[in-house]
Amino acid sequence: MYDTVIIGGGPGGYSCAIRAAQLGAKVCLIEKNGLGGTCTHRGCIPTKYLHSLGDIIRKANSAKKNGVKATIELNYNLLRSRMFATVSRLALGIKYLLETNGVNLIEGEAHIQSANKIIIDNGSILKTKNLVIATGSLPICLPSYQFGEHILSTTSVLELDHLPRSITIIGGGYSGCEFASVLNALGCKVCLIEAQDHLLPLQIGEVGNMIKKYMALDGITIITKSKVGKIVDTTVFVDKQEIKSEKILLCIGRRPNIRSNELDNVGISFNAKGINVDNKMRTNIPSVYAIGDVTGMYELAHVASKQGEVAAEDIMGVSGVGLDYRAVPVSVFTYPEVSFVGDLKGKSGEFPLVASAKANCLGDTRGTIKTFEREGKLVGTYIIGAHAGEIIGEAALAIRLNLRPKDIYDTIHPHPTLPESFVDAVRDIYHESIHIPAKKKGDKPRPGL
Repeated sequence: MYDTVIIGGGPGGYSCAIRAAQLGAKVCLIEKNGLGGTCTHRGCIPTKYLHSLGDIIRKANSAKKNGVKATIELNYNLLRSRMFATVSRLALGIKYLLETNGVNLIEGEAHIQSANKIIIDNGSILKTKNLVIATGSLPICLPSYQFGEHILSTTSVLELDHLPRSITIIGGGYSGCEFASVLNALGCKVCLIEAQDHLLPLQIGEVGNMIKKYMALDGITIITKSKVGKIVDTTVFVDKQEIKSEKILLCIGRRPNIRSNELDNVGISFNAKGINVDNKMRTNIPSVYAIGDVTGMYELAHVASKQGEVAAEDIMGVSGVGLDYRAVPVSVFTYPEVSFVGDLKGKSGEFPLVASAKANCLGDTRGTIKTFEREGKLVGTYIIGAHAGEIIGEAALAIRLNLRPKDIYDTIHPHPTLPESFVDAVRDIYHESIHIPAKKKGDKPRPGL
C-alpha cells in the first residue's frame, strides 16, 4: 500500500512525488511518455533551446554594425540532435532526483479503477491511500481536420527532420507567438494568423500590439481579426486571402488529457476545461487530487510544479492556506521576450529600455517595463525586452508580499543591470524616475508612499 500514487511524470507529477517523499511518504510515480512530460519533451525545453539558438543567429547577423563579421550556416539536423540530447539529459536528471528521494518509478500506462486502486497496462495492480492525477493536456486540432504531414501540432513540429521554407501558424497566443519568432529567426518564412484583434489575446491590448510591431519589423507577416475559413492541402483561406506555405502549424489551445469514463466510474467531478479542484488541489472525492494542465487552470509548468507541492503537503497533513494565484508570472519567449504578472490595471509607471544602460550595452533596447500600483501596493507588471523572463521574478515576489513601490526602490540594485530598470518603472508611478525626462515641463513630482 502506497501513501500516494501519482499518474503522470511532468513538472507537477515529479514535484509532487519528490515533495511527498521528503515528508516521509511511500510514493509511486507512473509515467508512459518520458519523465518531464510535455514541458521537457515537447514544450518548454525544446522550444527554449531553439529560442536560444535563434538568439545567437540574430546576434550574429547584427554583429557587423559593431565591427564583428560573422557568417551563419545552419545545420538543422545537428541542431535538432543537440536539442533532443538536451531533453534526454534533463529527463535523466529527473529520474535521478526521483531515485535519490526513494520514489518508486513505473513506466507504463495507468488506469483508474477506484480512488484507491490503479491498474497498469502490464497487468500489475497498485493500492494507495491517495491518488494524484497529473496527466497533462493535448494539442487541439481545428474541427473537421486532423494533424498529419501538412497540418502540424506543437508536438509534431518539433519532430520535423528539416526546417520548412515557409509555415503558416494559426493562433497568436503564447505558443503561436513563440514558434513564429523562433522559426523566423532560424530562417523560415512565417505568417501568423490570430482571430482576435491583437496578439496574446488573453492579455491587455497594448502588450500584444507592441510585440506585433516588433515581430513585423523582424519580417513576420501578421494577420489579426481574421478567422480561418478552410484549409486545402497547404493553403489556408482567410477572409479573401489565400496563404500558401510548406507547412501549417496549429496553436489554438490544448485540452485536458483525461479518460472521462474512468473519472465517471470513480465519481470525480470535471468539465470540458478539466478536473475540478480546490486551492489545495483536492477533487470532490476524498483522497483524490489533480494537478497541472489536467485541471484546466493554468497551462504553465511552474504552476503545475507548485500545485504538486501543495497537493503533497496536504496529503501528508502539512497545514497551509493553499495556492495563491495573485502573482503567477508568465513568460513568452519571443524577440524581445514578454513577461507579465499580477493585475495590469491601476496607476502606472513606465520605463523604456532605450534609457537602460545595460540594454544599450547589450545592443538590444527594444521594449519597455510598465508597473501598476493600487492602494499603495504594487499589483502588476509587464516587461517587454531582453531577458524579461529573468526579471519578472522580482515583480512576482513584490506583488505576493504586498510590497509598496517605496520598498522596491529603497532596495539598492546593481548597476548596470536590466533589473534596475524595473526600479525606474516603479519610481515613474510617482514621476520620480531618475533616468527618464520629467513627464511635463513644470510638473511637480508626486511623493512616494
